[in-house]
Amino acid sequence: MMKKRVALLFAAAALAVLLVPAVAYANYALHGSYVMNTDACAGCHRAHTAVSTITWASPSQGQVSALLVTTATEVYEFCYACHDATSQGAATNVQNGVFEETTVDEPNAQVYNTVGELLNGGGFESVGDTPTTSTHTYNGSSWGAYGGGYFAAGTTNADGQIPGANVGESVAIKMDCSSCHDPHGTPNYRLLKSVVNGNPVGGYDPASPDPLNPVPQPFVVSAEQGYPGGGFLLHDPGAVQVAGYYPDYTTPLYAKPPDQNGDGAPDAEKGMSGWCVGCHSTYMTPKAVYTKSDGTTYTAMAWVYNAGDGAGIALRHKHPVNVPLSNFDNNPNTAVDVITGNSLAVPVANDGPGDAATKDPSDWIECLTCHRAHGTSAIMTGYAADGSLAVDPASGVPVNNYVSATPSALLRLDNRGVCESCHNK
Repeated sequence: MMKKRVALLFAAAALAVLLVPAVAYANYALHGSYVMNTDACAGCHRAHTAVSTITWASPSQGQVSALLVTTATEVYEFCYACHDATSQGAATNVQNGVFEETTVDEPNAQVYNTVGELLNGGGFESVGDTPTTSTHTYNGSSWGAYGGGYFAAGTTNADGQIPGANVGESVAIKMDCSSCHDPHGTPNYRLLKSVVNGNPVGGYDPASPDPLNPVPQPFVVSAEQGYPGGGFLLHDPGAVQVAGYYPDYTTPLYAKPPDQNGDGAPDAEKGMSGWCVGCHSTYMTPKAVYTKSDGTTYTAMAWVYNAGDGAGIALRHKHPVNVPLSNFDNNPNTAVDVITGNSLAVPVANDGPGDAATKDPSDWIECLTCHRAHGTSAIMTGYAADGSLAVDPASGVPVNNYVSATPSALLRLDNRGVCESCHNK
């Protein structure tokens, strides 16, 4: 049955029914690219009669009403009015991580996505029929970002707080769908926000000649066919922008960030990884040169903080991101040779639609090479379930009593299969 334009909104005492104007692409119809005579606002808001208790954080007025047409009390419940397993407002069921039936409003989606395919981002409660083992927090509860710098020594985190030395003293982030996505549209891929956790991660050029339709400056773009690589415009009609766009919700088609420096090269501090470090702030920078005991030097991505693994405050080394697979071309068993047969089981960021069909030495490793954004059903067993260090580097005492509190860390494959996909040991 085709998706209907009716979404059942959550109600405390009775069912509230909302007539939704159209099922929408990201950055189209309900989700952005609004024109002056838009009817999309009324799809979600009521200016004077909203009963919802959901609020948003105004920079100048604190928490104020979102004026939503719903009796839901959490943002995810409102989003689930279209994006859950039973409602009929969207083909992307993020509750169960599957693509549902396409609609007449989104005909291009039928080219790449079929009913029942698993969404590339996974699902918050299950991935298909398999329950999730880890998710990004989405239900309005608080969470501390791993590698977020909250446990660093002598630093200030993105929230302007001075972190404590212990994990329990971290500054939590209230997490829901709107922590990562802006339902009104952004220049970024998949409605990813332009400011996350107080950090700019995309946006529109304030110095644009046309202030009513400023130039997009996205961090995150896609390699999907027809995707506007320069980013979505703010007020051009959505139907015009997506006329030749073929969204693929079930295949990872990530692209390197656009050139915004004028040097012809993608900005290695942006892209999907640059967006993720809005919260996970220590996972990309700083890059530093260290001297080993034998006098040799090496370049590392590292940060000093307490990861809660028994080692206390220590220099934490990071796997490189936004680096090409060719970084490892001196080892005959690693990624460059594996991709000769295009057999990597993990996605990479490529140069754009023309490069999306193959994996090349120039493709980048990024956060979503190893992880899913919403939730995963991957499992950790054996060594992979044990987060302990063999020896506490400070005391020399073995540490064997710490077990990971996150069973699968949003990984795409069981245990450490993502490592083997590239490193082929």
